[in-house]
Amino acid sequence: MGKPKARCGTDAAYRRHLRNGDPVDDACRDAHAATRRASRRSPAAPTTPTTPTAPEPPDAETADDGDADDLELIVKTLRKAFVKIAADDPTKLAPIAREFRTAVESKRGPVEPPKELTLAEQLAQARAARAARAQSQGAAS
Repeated sequence: MGKPKARCGTDAAYRRHLRNGDPVDDACRDAHAATRRASRRSPAAPTTPTTPTAPEPPDAETADDGDADDLELIVKTLRKAFVKIAADDPTKLAPIAREFRTAVESKRGPVEPPKELTLAEQLAQARAARAARAQSQGAAS
């Protein structure tokens, strides 16, 4: 006799369904998804799902600094939420990271990479440098 078949609702049964060409049932699909989530999670992360809690309200002294500090308050609050959710459930970080980035960019301004010059701009710079050299050599003579 061979090994007994894995019962439905396990990752092994999910793989058996795929191997045999059988339709995959919901219990096996859920078990496979849970196994994949657990394998992607870092070893330090908790394996039990936790519900994220709302970040604590801002301090009273930072709340009445005025309109100019509103973005700073948003950034601080998002930073606290980011740290807390990173510790609780790392799978929820992407939406908060997007909000955090947009808040920081609106406070600081977007960070633009250095602009690469087009060929036409490079040629114009070379012509201007050549003309400046020609003028300086003509004035020296």
